[in-house]
Amino acid sequence: MLKIFGGMIIGSLMTMMLFGGVSAADKVLANGQTLFFDQIHRPDTTTTLLLLVFLSIFLASLTLWPAKPVLDTKKITKQLRRHC
Repeated sequence: MLKIFGGMIIGSLMTMMLFGGVSAADKVLANGQTLFFDQIHRPDTTTTLLLLVFLSIFLASLTLWPAKPVLDTKKITKQLRRHC
């Protein structure tokens, strides 16, 4: 997995160097930054819907989570004494 990731980085760097060097790398970084900041200020509807669905499922699972039953220690010790 690490080899594939490293290969992707090296491949993209080689491609940028072949297609214009520093100016191409600057354009790629500028495009990435503008896209990132645009998505932060204006999230798309699918991301918002997925976040709301995940949050509602998580909260529902917390509220429906069964409580741990309280053990009756006197009853357990009485049953253990019978078997010993």
